[in-house]
Amino acid sequence: MLTKRIRGQIEWHFKNYNADIALYNEKVRDILESGLTPNYGGVGSGGNSISSPTEAKAIKLYELDAEQSWATVVRNTFIAFRFEPEYKVMCELYIKGRKLKELLCDGLWETTFYRWRDHWLEYAYKWAKKFGLL
Repeated sequence: MLTKRIRGQIEWHFKNYNADIALYNEKVRDILESGLTPNYGGVGSGGNSISSPTEAKAIKLYELDAEQSWATVVRNTFIAFRFEPEYKVMCELYIKGRKLKELLCDGLWETTFYRWRDHWLEYAYKWAKKFGLL
């Protein structure tokens, strides 16, 4: 069920999508550029660390994938509504950072906005539940 707290959490990720994806890409870049030499301490018996830098990076990227899930939720929601009339409102509100009052002054009815918002937040909620984020 979509409570006020969950709605606020989802909207926070919508508003901070660009920062979330930039941070994720920076972490991926750091992982890919780190440790280009093998760890010979992990080779042979007695070592439980990973000696292959490629394998270690793959494991780190896999662990990092959970952080990308919120960005994936937001991206999937935007993709789902890209051919709908509310897509422009979503972009104005969350990507460009316009205030709701400005959008209402442009001719959007308040009841229409809240109906659309509930629709796309419900869609995002389903994705977040699928990824185990909520």
